[in-house]
Amino acid sequence: MKKLTFILPLLALTLSVLACGSFAPPESCGDEIGGTADDALFGQYFESMELVSGETWQPGSQGENGIEFAEAESLLIMFDAKTDVEVRACIQNTQGGGDLAFDQITAFSAGENEFPVGAFEPGGYVIRVIVDGVLVKNFPFYIP
Repeated sequence: MKKLTFILPLLALTLSVLACGSFAPPESCGDEIGGTADDALFGQYFESMELVSGETWQPGSQGENGIEFAEAESLLIMFDAKTDVEVRACIQNTQGGGDLAFDQITAFSAGENEFPVGAFEPGGYVIRVIVDGVLVKNFPFYIP
């Protein structure tokens, strides 16, 4: 009986932690989206692409977990498109249990463009840049 009185509260605690989702995988941008970006498709549509601060227009500093930006700092994806293109920016929380932090599709004209993606809470993220349903760029970043 003593074992049961110890095991039942432990089981209840384990189930409550799992129900909260803290160990769940982060929400996905799609089953086929992730991993290595398609450099050839990137080259068809873009001359360059960079993640920068919306305040300073400068890239963040390289940190241990990716590019680092300050909390509440608005971020932009800046790029030079070779042609008109529809771009999807999908931002995944890289820590378990998180919903997508951002998911938007926007049409852009050829030339220099800005895709504002907003500011984020502390944590790790990855921006998946997607064209025609294909991953063309990954931007891991971290907000300390």
